[in-house]
Amino acid sequence: MGLVLWSFLFLMRGQWYKPWCAATPTPCMADQVNWLDRIVFQFGSVQADFWSNVVQNSVGIAVFLIPWFILPKTKAIKETLITGSIAFWNLAFLEVVRALVQRPRPLVFSNVMGDGTNINQYTSFYSGHTSFVALATVSFVFMITRHRRELSKTSRISLWVGAAFFTALTGILRVLGGRHYPTDVIAGLLAGFVIASFFQRKDY
Repeated sequence: MGLVLWSFLFLMRGQWYKPWCAATPTPCMADQVNWLDRIVFQFGSVQADFWSNVVQNSVGIAVFLIPWFILPKTKAIKETLITGSIAFWNLAFLEVVRALVQRPRPLVFSNVMGDGTNINQYTSFYSGHTSFVALATVSFVFMITRHRRELSKTSRISLWVGAAFFTALTGILRVLGGRHYPTDVIAGLLAGFVIASFFQRKDY
């Protein structure tokens, strides 16, 4: 269901997204951005953008593959389906929020008549990379603790620290890459955590 909803919303972007920055005079001025988010305008590292994709993809691959090495086949299938379903629900929720907010990405402010005319550049809030890594790592923690009840408190804390580290790293890289504002990645972190916790708790 999450996949169907996300696909529909994604394909309908052209119906409700508006390139509202591409106007003369433009309403998109950097000095109108709040003080915290304004720090992104000093960044734009291609390397950071590249590594944010590497981290996201690596976490995704690990979370989907590890169950097949540590669990019986039937349980691995179930865990893969649960995580996949959560990921698609996150995408659907993300698309709804983006359509409602239509926040221009930082790069639009420096090229309003170029990037500002592309509706796909109005998808800054919230960070999809950060929310995915948050939900993937949180799902992984729930999966491990669900099947390894004997884990010590220290091991459980280490798992949560690892989840927080990879999520924070992804968010920082997205900001350094000039792709998102700090509030985008904070919201992405919270959204991924809440969505994963909600669905995983049902099967815990």
